[in-house]
Amino acid sequence: MIWLIWRQHRGELLGAAILLTLLGVLLLTHGVAMHQAYDRDGVGACQLLMFDSDPNGTGEGCPETVSSFDDRYAELPSQFASWLPFLPMLVGMLIGAPLLAREFEQGTWQLAWTQGVTRTRWLGSKLAIVLGGVLAVSAVFAAGVTWWFGPLAAQQFTSGKFNHAPLVFPAYVMVAVSIGILAGVVVRRAIVAAAITVGGYLAVRLPVEFGLRPHYREPATTADPAVAETGWNIHDAEYGVGPDGSTIPGSTLTFKYHPDDRFWEFQLIETAILAGITLVLLVIAWRLVMGRRSDRTDGNEALPRVGAARVE
Repeated sequence: MIWLIWRQHRGELLGAAILLTLLGVLLLTHGVAMHQAYDRDGVGACQLLMFDSDPNGTGEGCPETVSSFDDRYAELPSQFASWLPFLPMLVGMLIGAPLLAREFEQGTWQLAWTQGVTRTRWLGSKLAIVLGGVLAVSAVFAAGVTWWFGPLAAQQFTSGKFNHAPLVFPAYVMVAVSIGILAGVVVRRAIVAAAITVGGYLAVRLPVEFGLRPHYREPATTADPAVAETGWNIHDAEYGVGPDGSTIPGSTLTFKYHPDDRFWEFQLIETAILAGITLVLLVIAWRLVMGRRSDRTDGNEALPRVGAARVE
């Protein structure tokens, strides 16, 4: 069975190897030089000085140092980050959607079930091996991207750093793949399932990222705009308002923000949400496959082998 799965999905493995190789080239050619300049020129200290103890950026030479560093190194990672949110969706389309849909289209599921392989073993093996591989590759990819993006800003709550961290990014990949798998089970057409994956992924990602994420915790408030800028400033400045909604005369202008020390807490919360969605989708797909009835086999019993061939 493992050998069969390898034969069916070696193209995806090759694609993953190419992706990681390209990332490795970027890290070696651009990331190493950027990190060396970051340490050599004291960019990190200047970033902290400008956004913390010296909010006006009056540290000697710091604004010029940070600006020069960004001019040299920020453009390529920024361009790279602009299309990264669509990578999980692409993985879902190319790996999740055809994973089972292709089996139903080509009828290879019937061959597997008539070679002494129960549908439980068939489905369990495919999901465990493919999903395990996707999770491992996406985690390695996210770790590399996180290291690469590290010097670009002092704040943790930038979209580039949060969306591609080693917890949230693999979780989005798994959601996209599970959407593709379920779509493939339902429609049994790989191309149609891929199209459904696009809509399903956006239907999950957009509400979570823009609707739920800002509300994982009650935001902190401050009257100092520099303090708000050290974290995730989530609301325009506003004056205090009374019970009737009118502005309180003489009230202080306040900002709502999430401090940077909430970064990993938010990562865990969002990952848990996405993991729950993934589990639900996979359970539904599993039950649909297990509930499929055929005049050749029942739910869990394997049929006698056809001829002398056997899939291992």
